[in-house]
Amino acid sequence: MPERIETMSFAEDDNPVVVLSGSGAIAETYRLLGELGASRAMIVSGQNVGVLPVVRDLATSTPSGLEIEAFDRVEPDPSDVTCEVGGTAARDFGAQAIIGIGGGSSMDAAKAIAAEAVTRGWTKAQAHPGEPTQIDFDPLPVILAPTTAGTASEVTPFSVVTYADGKRKLVLSHPKLYARYALLDPEMLLTCSERVRVAAGMDALTHAVESCVSKQGTDRTRRRALQAIALIVPHLPRVVADENDIEAQRQLQLGAMIAGLAFSHSRLGIVHAMALPLSALFQVPHGVANAILLSYGMRFNVMSDIAGFAAIAAAMGVDTSEMPPEQAAMAAVDAVEDISRIVGAPRHMSEVGVTKDAIAQMAEDAMPSAHIACNPRHIEEQDLIELYNLAF
Repeated sequence: MPERIETMSFAEDDNPVVVLSGSGAIAETYRLLGELGASRAMIVSGQNVGVLPVVRDLATSTPSGLEIEAFDRVEPDPSDVTCEVGGTAARDFGAQAIIGIGGGSSMDAAKAIAAEAVTRGWTKAQAHPGEPTQIDFDPLPVILAPTTAGTASEVTPFSVVTYADGKRKLVLSHPKLYARYALLDPEMLLTCSERVRVAAGMDALTHAVESCVSKQGTDRTRRRALQAIALIVPHLPRVVADENDIEAQRQLQLGAMIAGLAFSHSRLGIVHAMALPLSALFQVPHGVANAILLSYGMRFNVMSDIAGFAAIAAAMGVDTSEMPPEQAAMAAVDAVEDISRIVGAPRHMSEVGVTKDAIAQMAEDAMPSAHIACNPRHIEEQDLIELYNLAF
């Protein structure tokens, strides 16, 4: 018997996305398109996801009165050019909704394409680091189905776009970029390699950790972040060891999504600011960049929010009851280093092709990130240079 699909909404988190969770949730796509009144929709994905049987069937086995076109040209760290081409394809097809299937890159591209399809040139017009994203129109409605348990793009108002001309990776943020629906189908996670599972899970953990200690955080976002950590930490090693552990996949997917509910409002911090240039300049996958930088960022911040980091340690399963506060806070850093080692995440930038002569440029590029202002400890450009050197 198919698993019951659970429908969840998060009004208490000021989040408008309706989430459907459970094995087989992807099959709800046609019904949701009907509720949106869409007779034409476009799937946005990368090539590897586009050839999956479940995705091909979704595009070709449509009920009468529904047409679905596939756009499978999204690359890792999608460029503004790709978003413009996708928007043109959606406009030419007459798409009334966008279905994003894949990891964070495909989901981020789907949100940008939904806006670009309505207003030609919108993506390019957002190429202003540090300035607010502008949308004075309604993008096409979006349905997102993640194939990784990491980015939580399915429940965030963010679209991360790499601007090809300047090799800048910018986080576009606006309430109109929220999806209408998210389909959390743990069976879709079975398509990932071990390397991708590690990167995605460490990305999710980074979201939760940075959200928990963000200066923009609230009691509600901190509770969500700690809830996410408690789900991610025990289940990430299980899915790395055995991708067929569906229950662990489901719990990790929920943890990643809950972290998204938190950082949608709290934003993040130094780790994410530093990770962006690694992807823009060296094409390091976002989750890999976060996995490398997380413990370094935590050590930089730990004494600026002792209570927050102690709570993180407890959520990770560390018995902090007999520890002084400072020791409990440092235990969070040690615990993150332990799980990173257990799952085999890279520890140094030199392992993934980053060159030392780029460090000054990376620090300069990271400083305009909106994440800098949310970090619990004040950051100067020289701090970033020192941390990059430590992480090299």
